[in-house]
Amino acid sequence: MRLICGILSLDGSPASAGRLGAMVQAMTPPGLAPVVDRRLCGPFATATVDFAVAGRIVERDGWVVAADMRLDAPGDEGTFLEGLARHGADFPDRIDGDFAVALWDQARRTLWLGRDFIGARPLVWTWKPGQWLAFSSLPKGLHGADLASRRPDPVAQAVRLRQSFFRGGDSGFLDVAYVPAGHSLRFGPGDEAPRLHRAYRPDPGSVGAWRGTPQDAADALRGLIDAAVKRRLPAGGLAASHLSGGLDSSAITVLAARGMRARGGRVLALSMTTARAIGPGHLDERPLIDAVLAQEPDVEHVVAHDALRLPGQEEEPDWPGGLVGGPDDQMMARAAASGATRVLSGVGGDEGATYNGANLYAALLRAGRVGAVARELPARARVDRVSLHAALFGRLLSPLRPRWVRRPSTSPMDPTLGVLRFLKPAVRHDVLSRSMPPILQTNSPRERVTAFTDHHIPSRCAYFAIMAARHGIAVSFPLLDRKVVDFMLSLPLDMFVSDGYARQPFRRAMKGILPDQVRLAQVKVGLFDQRFVDYAARKDDLLRAARALRASPSADDIIFDLDAVIAGLESLPGADSLDRATSGGRLALAPGTPPWLPLMAVECLIAAHRATALQTGPGAPEGSAPRGVDGPDHSHSIVPGGLDVTS
Repeated sequence: MRLICGILSLDGSPASAGRLGAMVQAMTPPGLAPVVDRRLCGPFATATVDFAVAGRIVERDGWVVAADMRLDAPGDEGTFLEGLARHGADFPDRIDGDFAVALWDQARRTLWLGRDFIGARPLVWTWKPGQWLAFSSLPKGLHGADLASRRPDPVAQAVRLRQSFFRGGDSGFLDVAYVPAGHSLRFGPGDEAPRLHRAYRPDPGSVGAWRGTPQDAADALRGLIDAAVKRRLPAGGLAASHLSGGLDSSAITVLAARGMRARGGRVLALSMTTARAIGPGHLDERPLIDAVLAQEPDVEHVVAHDALRLPGQEEEPDWPGGLVGGPDDQMMARAAASGATRVLSGVGGDEGATYNGANLYAALLRAGRVGAVARELPARARVDRVSLHAALFGRLLSPLRPRWVRRPSTSPMDPTLGVLRFLKPAVRHDVLSRSMPPILQTNSPRERVTAFTDHHIPSRCAYFAIMAARHGIAVSFPLLDRKVVDFMLSLPLDMFVSDGYARQPFRRAMKGILPDQVRLAQVKVGLFDQRFVDYAARKDDLLRAARALRASPSADDIIFDLDAVIAGLESLPGADSLDRATSGGRLALAPGTPPWLPLMAVECLIAAHRATALQTGPGAPEGSAPRGVDGPDHSHSIVPGGLDVTS
C-alpha cells in the first residue's frame, strides 16, 4: 500500500517541510516502517508513504507526480501525465485501475488531484483561502499536521448512521472532504477556489443496449471477472480475500485460489461471523462458507467474530464508528501478519456483477417485456416450490399495488418511522436532503447509473481502505473493475432473471466455479442474532447510560433525540427474556418490533456518546471545507461544511 500527501502554500511562502513530515507521521501506524519519499518544490511539497515497495515521486517534464495506484494496463506515473494532456479534467475517467494521484505543474503553478471512477483508493483535501490547499490519502494526515480541524459534521454522520456510509465528498468532518470518486480537482493561478470536475459520467441512455443470449452474457461476464481477479493477484506468495458465503466474495475467493495455485501461491480467506449461531437457520452463512472451503481445501481460513458495539470503545479516528480491534480490524491485521499486501473484497456486486434489484418481474412488465415475464414466472414458481398463483401474486401483483394499499413501512429508510426517529426534528430535513437517493428499487437506467455515480460504494471502499491502512495493506475490488461495471450497465433487465433465478447472468457464469449450494442460494444475509442476546444482557446498563446522557448539559447540543433512543433501547428483550433470546434471537422481540430498531438505538447511543465527548474535548484549529455545487461542466459534488468550491 502507498499513501500520498502534500501541501500547496498560498501565501507566497515555501511549503512547510515540518507540516509535510507531520502528515507522514500521522499516517504511519505504530510499529511499521514504510519507505518515505519527499519533494519540496517551493510552494508545493509532497510525500509518498509506501508499505510494500520502495515508493517514489516522479519528476518529469516539469511535473511532479505522487500516486497511490494499481493500474489495469501496464503503466506508471507517466500514465497520468499522458491522460491529463489528452483528456484534461476528464483524465480520471480515461484511466482504468485503482488510484489517487496528485500532479504539480511547476511552470504553471497548478495542482491537479484525481481519483479513480469508483473510489477504490482514498484521497481527502482541505483548503484555507489565502493560506494552503492540502491533500492526503487519509483524514488523519490533515488532522495530524493541524491543516484541518477535527470538528465533526453531524449531518453527514447522521447520514452514515442511516445509510451505513457517507455520500460523495462527505468525510464526517466539517473541514475535510474526499475528492469524490471519478472526479478531478484543479487549483492554480487565477482560480478563486478549487475546481471540482465530474469526469466519470455514464450515459443512462446507453444502459441496457447490449444484445445477445443469456449464455453469451454469462460467458462474457465470467471472462471479465476472472480477468479482474487475476489483475489484482500478486505474482506469488499470499493473496487474502474476504469470504462471507455470499455470491460475490465466494466467487472471488475461488477464482483467487485457482489463480494463486497457477502462480505457486496460496489464498487466505477472511470471514466474520457471530460466535454462536442464534436465530433463523436459513440466514446462517456458515454452511455456505464451509461449502467453499470444502471445494477449495488448500485455502487457509481465519474467522473474526462479530464484536459487540458499546459506548466509549476505541474507534478509528478517520471513520466514526470504526471499531479498533473489531472484526474488520482483526481481519486486516491477520492478512498483514500472514504476508498479504492486498485484500480482495466483493464490494459492489449487488449493484453490478450480481445485480440484486428489487421486484424485477414487475420492472420487466412495466418495461413491456411480457414474454420474459411469461417465461420466467413459472420457472420462479418451480424454484421457490410454490404455485404459479402464489408466484404471480408475490413476485408480480404485490409489487405493482399502489403504495396506499400496502402495509405500513417498517424500513429503517422510512422518513417517518425509520432511523430518523432517533434524531431531533430540527435536523431531520437536513439529513434527508443529504441522504443518498434510492437504488435497486425501480431498476431504471438512471437508478442503475446512480448506484455507481452518487451512492455508497466509494465510501464503503474508503472504509475498507482506512481499516487496511492501519496495517499497511491495501484493498482491491474485482467486481468494481471498470470493464465489469461497464458490461453490467450495458445489460438489459431481462438478462438479470433466468432459469427461475434472479442475480443472473452471474449464477450461470459461475457454474463449475462455485458450489451449487452457494451458486443457487436464495438467501445469505448473515446471522447476527447473537447481538440481541448480548445487548439484552446489558439492557439496564445501556438504559442507564442513555438516561445519564439525557440529563447532561450537552444533551441539548447534540442532534439525537435521547427520549426516542431510550424508547428504542426499551424494545430490547429484558433479563427475564434472556432464555428465549438465546434460543431465538430476534424472535424474542415484541411482536411488530423491526429487528433493526433496537440495534440502531444502540448505534445512536454510541454516536451521541461520541458527540458529547467531542464537545468536551480539546479544540483544534479550524480551516474551511467544501460545499456542494452544480455546474454546467458536469460537476456535481456533495462535500461537507463550509468550504466553497468552483465547478
